[in-house]
Amino acid sequence: MARRPVRVAYALELRDAIADLSRSARLPEAMAVHGNAQWTSEKLLAACLLMSWHEGQTLTSRFEHVRELLEVIYAGWMAPASYTGYATALAGKVHLLVTRLQSVLQARVRWLAGPRWRIASWIVFAADGSRFESPRTHANEKGLGCAGKSRTAPQIFQTTLLHLGTNSIWDFRCGPGTDSERRHLEDMARDLPPGSLVTADGGFLGYELCQKLTAQGISFLLRVGGNITLLAEQTQSRIQRDGERIWLWPRAQSSAPPCVLRLLRLKRGPQEIYLVTNVLEASKLTRVQAGEIYRRRWGIEVTYRSVKQTLNRSAWLSRTPATVLAEHQGTLLGFWILQVISLQELSRKRIDPRAWSPARARDACRRVLRHVLSSVAERQRPWREQLAQSVQDRYLRLRPKRARDWPHKKHDPPIQPPRILKLTLSQRQRAQRLLKAA
Repeated sequence: MARRPVRVAYALELRDAIADLSRSARLPEAMAVHGNAQWTSEKLLAACLLMSWHEGQTLTSRFEHVRELLEVIYAGWMAPASYTGYATALAGKVHLLVTRLQSVLQARVRWLAGPRWRIASWIVFAADGSRFESPRTHANEKGLGCAGKSRTAPQIFQTTLLHLGTNSIWDFRCGPGTDSERRHLEDMARDLPPGSLVTADGGFLGYELCQKLTAQGISFLLRVGGNITLLAEQTQSRIQRDGERIWLWPRAQSSAPPCVLRLLRLKRGPQEIYLVTNVLEASKLTRVQAGEIYRRRWGIEVTYRSVKQTLNRSAWLSRTPATVLAEHQGTLLGFWILQVISLQELSRKRIDPRAWSPARARDACRRVLRHVLSSVAERQRPWREQLAQSVQDRYLRLRPKRARDWPHKKHDPPIQPPRILKLTLSQRQRAQRLLKAA
């Protein structure tokens, strides 16, 4: 039996996937457009996704090809020729796109997780932040700023929450390079489901964040380093028991009650790491469970690597703060949607979602985008079937995964243990009064 041309099949697959997302998020209702506006909600979403998956090296080259793709996907529609018009439309609507689609994608992640929704008795999320550079235009330097090293380009700062049962994005926040990952996490924590536990590296530990997460009923497991001073019943040299109760009580917050935490020490190769948690009962979060949860936290580092290296989006190309933020959010939304669609296909084949390969999913998408406009009916597999094959290699590694000692390779010193001071009698009495009053 003769097969339909690939260009029609691929165009229909892409249009159906985009229409499904648009209907689920109720975008036509939420994004009313002017009567003569060209960029409707669904077509703006389609352009945003195709731009985020595209392999072009410049924004204009991506947009020129995406315009042609959209005219095939939406037969009979003449896509606007101006990239500036598209960028302006996206900058005005991208926040609403992300907000409306977030609940849809979260619901699908929850359904796809199945028994992996929880680790032990917790719904576990990893949090981490990362910076993305943008062009050194006057507008970007003035509007975005930079919190990195000197002579660094203007930056976008992003904080992400990753569901560790599926290694899928759950939420993200972004802003200028001077934004704070702690403030981003505070904002995202308000919408976390009951029974959540957040794990993160050392940069997140702070008195205000710990108190706010505890007040919201959110548990946490955070790494602590030498820049933090803790208070305990015993001095640092005398603490021997694992799970020692400690207090986080900076001098600046001496008028407020201390944050009571539990200290855990874990071996990670030759290094010893220190974790603190507000889960004070060892039976609810054991040392073994804490070690496994923190080990899985590495998945969020892989997610950032996938966006920056696999999709080749380590730096943005737009020249104003508004369009840089739109490009950033549109790309992250495209990556998240690609991940969820891929996990749906893996779920149909009963494959562990953590085996998903972003590189193979990227290759499948870019292969499809190249063939949508082909006039030759090449014998290629459907797009979703290719996504179902986007799994990691299962070979057994025989050598350590370690590169040569390149000159630019960083050799950061190991994180030092926290400073632990012994509580004085006056501190103990004052803290007990404050805790009782609280």
